[in-house]
Amino acid sequence: MVVGLMFSSVTERFFMELNTRRIDTSVARSETLSIINGMRYLKLGVKTEGGLNASASFVAKANPLNRTPHKRKSELYHALCNMLSSILAPLAESGKGHWPPLGVESALALWYEAVARIRGQLMHWMEKQNKHITVGFPLVTLLLCLGDPQAFNTNFGPHMELLYKNLKDKNHRSMALDCLHRVVKFYLNVYADFQPKNQVWDYLYSVTAQLLTVLKKGLLTQDVQHDKLVEFCATLAESNLDFTMNHMILELLKPDSLSEAKVIGLRALLAIVMSPSNQQFSLEVFHVHGIGHYVPKVKSAIESIIRSCNKAYSQALLTSPKSTIEYAIY
Repeated sequence: MVVGLMFSSVTERFFMELNTRRIDTSVARSETLSIINGMRYLKLGVKTEGGLNASASFVAKANPLNRTPHKRKSELYHALCNMLSSILAPLAESGKGHWPPLGVESALALWYEAVARIRGQLMHWMEKQNKHITVGFPLVTLLLCLGDPQAFNTNFGPHMELLYKNLKDKNHRSMALDCLHRVVKFYLNVYADFQPKNQVWDYLYSVTAQLLTVLKKGLLTQDVQHDKLVEFCATLAESNLDFTMNHMILELLKPDSLSEAKVIGLRALLAIVMSPSNQQFSLEVFHVHGIGHYVPKVKSAIESIIRSCNKAYSQALLTSPKSTIEYAIY
């Protein structure tokens, strides 16, 4: 009860402070953005009906498009989108068995209604201007995940197609990778166990094929994007190691893959082997999971990479000036 009162007092004060700064001046705008930024750490209560009702009410009022400032609208809208994304993210990342919360069915209806309304408005908002996609799509992804299960299953495929489209845009590529990782992880944690195995594999194959394609085309050039792919592989492996090895790791380690892909594959393989959930940190982990047939394939791929590196660097040394070779040695 005390926690609920604290939550209500904080959120009511937040909206009151925003309302008192409706007059658009540079000082008021700066203060508004600071207040919004400070609310990113608000924790929503969803385990009781009262807590979920209060959270749903807050989310509905925090709809980024509810406010219409006279100037620099996008600045305020983007700040509110980022705020709401930060607040909702912990709910989507809570792991298996934590969403949707149990025993709060009547409050869930209000919650689903609120997130669906905001998601629809944001989709229309992003369609009007591309500049909103970078901040709008992460929030739309979270709202889809935390919305009505039927709405999620209906819109999961179309949502993925939009993310694939954004993967091809250099301005949206990193955002699309983040959203793909989040929505796939949520799907695996919440829905995959209740769907036919072949349907799950179809979804996962669609995602991995898209990621491998953009990687082969040389579109993922940033280190942070490579980091995201490593994390994605680790997430897939936690749910389905067999699929991950067959459709991601071995594909990345192929002899004709780009050097970046091979590095990503090796890093992902290391992350999988060194996962805290493993009892031993070696390729024996594949035998433990009953997929030991991947061990010789992995060893062969690694040996091929070592031979390629040895050949490339040996040739480089043979064709380098004497001074360069001496510097490399000493």
